[in-house]
Amino acid sequence: MDPDNILHGAVAYNTLREAILKGRLAAGSRLVTQRIATEMGLSRTPVKEALARLETEGLVTRADNWGYGVRTISLRDAEEIFEARLVIEVASAWRAAERATEAEAAGMVQLLSVSRSYLKARELAEFQNASRAIHELIAQATGNTQLMRMFRQVNDLVVLFGMSLLRANPARATAILAENEAIVEAIQRRHADQAARLMREHIENGHAGFRATAAAIRPAMAVF
Repeated sequence: MDPDNILHGAVAYNTLREAILKGRLAAGSRLVTQRIATEMGLSRTPVKEALARLETEGLVTRADNWGYGVRTISLRDAEEIFEARLVIEVASAWRAAERATEAEAAGMVQLLSVSRSYLKARELAEFQNASRAIHELIAQATGNTQLMRMFRQVNDLVVLFGMSLLRANPARATAILAENEAIVEAIQRRHADQAARLMREHIENGHAGFRATAAAIRPAMAVF
């Protein structure tokens, strides 16, 4: 394979993925191969390969007539994401409280500070990414490679979905920060039961907020 194609494919993939996860390409945005290739100064092939890879990761969906679109999270998708988080992240909080190193705990505190700064500046996309970085470090601190693998599989969808929720309900960001602070404190204190309980409450609060937002936007779909 041509080394240039490999490099260009990586550039296209990383650029598109970052734009999606940082909210620069919103859910439902059209992704036309030729237009993207022209904007990036690349041929169509590496862009098509990047979009195909993003499709396998669940971040984009194919549209027959004009290419791809940034994935829109359905109500069913949302319910499944919250269920998956309860399984993966509650267990991660428990184990992290037992196993986190001092460096990992310090890293969580540092990320809280970063999150706080982004929230103060009302940079919601950056806040969302910093918040998820805390959760990723919690999963890493378990020392369990399978938990970490499962976390990474679902995390991109959590970021994509979470950004949509924050745009619909920006006030939720303040509560997210406070909940993350409580979880990290419990992990620092090695209180596994408390860390797991707080993580469960954090996810359930997000779920309740989603249902309220969905009900406000589409009252007919409030119950599902």
